[in-house]
Amino acid sequence: MKYDVYDFDGTIYSGDSGVDIFLWSLKKYPRTILRLPLVLWITILYILKIKTKEEFKKEIFSFVKYIEDIDSFVEEFWQKHEKKLKQYWLNKKNHNRDIIISASCSWWLEYIKKKYKVHGLIATEMDLKTGEVIGNNCHGQEKVKLFYSEYPKGIVDKMYTDSINDLPLIEEAKQGYLVKGDKIHNYYDYKPNIIVRFWRWGWGVYHKNEEFWTYIVVGLSTTIVAIVIKWGLLFTILDAKNKYELQIAIITSWIGAVTFAYITNRIYVFKSKNKNKLKEFISFINSRILTLLMEMVIMWLFVTCLKLNTKGWVVIWTLVCQVIVTVFNYIFSKIFVFKKK
Repeated sequence: MKYDVYDFDGTIYSGDSGVDIFLWSLKKYPRTILRLPLVLWITILYILKIKTKEEFKKEIFSFVKYIEDIDSFVEEFWQKHEKKLKQYWLNKKNHNRDIIISASCSWWLEYIKKKYKVHGLIATEMDLKTGEVIGNNCHGQEKVKLFYSEYPKGIVDKMYTDSINDLPLIEEAKQGYLVKGDKIHNYYDYKPNIIVRFWRWGWGVYHKNEEFWTYIVVGLSTTIVAIVIKWGLLFTILDAKNKYELQIAIITSWIGAVTFAYITNRIYVFKSKNKNKLKEFISFINSRILTLLMEMVIMWLFVTCLKLNTKGWVVIWTLVCQVIVTVFNYIFSKIFVFKKK
């Protein structure tokens, strides 16, 4: 059977229903304002990718387990916010072959499904007694999996969304539409402004090899940390012309950079799930000792032996060393430290 599939937030609903229902909870239960510092902290951890989307949602919507009459709470919410449903969707004669598929939680979207007699609803599931997210967050590629799990023989005739995150489902559809405000555009014909197009191009390049490009960013950040420490020492309390002080600056910057690099590589680049962090950290340090020796030899050869020890030459050879170190660190980390099973 053919279906018209709709994202919800930004597509059928003007705005984000998850944000609105969270704010509604603060209004209905003022004591939950006390949770705002925790919510802010969890949000920061999620942005830093320390917390998963599922863990983030659990903390944000955990107020649900304290609501005695969830049906009344949801009904009151929609009485206030139903006006934010977009007119193009409300104007359809019926929704008997529509499917709403959303990252928002089913416990507040079920009301819309029933009232408007929508054929199906696929959304993030949550245990209302504990606030735990059941399964995976309904987002991106996960939407495709959930759709075919629910409708094995289903065909996506038309797909409506406001976001490029739904591209996996758009590609499954015979026709794809991008909803911007109250206007509907053919997804592939829509021409946003040059800034948006450049952003999409860059995002596409990034996702073709996410690990590599993330490592470039982390590597550059690590380089900055190393350089700041090294130059901060050599141009203040230590002297590059003194071979011992030069090596002290190199080793000190290496310690700071390695600590920073381990944390960022583990979380952002290789997304390690290894529970034995101490063993992993020791392995990471060992993999960096060789590149430390490389840097020490290069700096000793050119700065100490060849007397290229002016500030300008120190800057040049520091940058050369960092390029070499960054390349070899990626290779060693991928092969020996954060190797996939």
